[in-house]
Amino acid sequence: MTDYFVDGDDVLENRFGIINHNDLKEIEQEIVTKKTAIVLGEAFTVFDFNLLLHIHKVLFEDIYDFAGKIRTVNIAKPGAAPFAYAKFISNEAVRIFDELASKKYLSGLGRQSFVQEISNLSAELNALHPFREGNGRTIRLFLILVADSAGYLIDYSQVSSKDLIRADKLAFEGDTKSLVTLYEKAVFRAL
Repeated sequence: MTDYFVDGDDVLENRFGIINHNDLKEIEQEIVTKKTAIVLGEAFTVFDFNLLLHIHKVLFEDIYDFAGKIRTVNIAKPGAAPFAYAKFISNEAVRIFDELASKKYLSGLGRQSFVQEISNLSAELNALHPFREGNGRTIRLFLILVADSAGYLIDYSQVSSKDLIRADKLAFEGDTKSLVTLYEKAVFRAL
């Protein structure tokens, strides 16, 4: 599996042998929803790259052989610049997660500072895009866990997926204003 796809198709190789894109997305949604509950039931105190890899593995291990593994190919969204080149993912991850640790995983911040920092982290992780598939779901769950540890809740139901995708795209191009506005709507102080 050098390119991750079923021979002659645009469907990712999967443990079910599914060759229809819509069927694969349906089974992905069902499994990832159940696995998200498992991750949310775990306790974490360190929010590092290993945790991001762990989350991806748990969410996708029943579907893909590459679950929890850094991608080995370069990828991009159609019509956009490529995400971090595969050969630079590990080094960039060290930089991102060292910075997060130096900021004490965003704990002790007032709401506005937290919104700014979680927006920046979201943009950095999206640009890193360390996995072949499942980056958004893995990153959002990771951010929810970071927020919870810092005394905040992120409720992604407060924003549309279309707005989130647009804000991610703009942040990837260097404009994080929309992403900050989105997180201002989705972040709440935990009770």
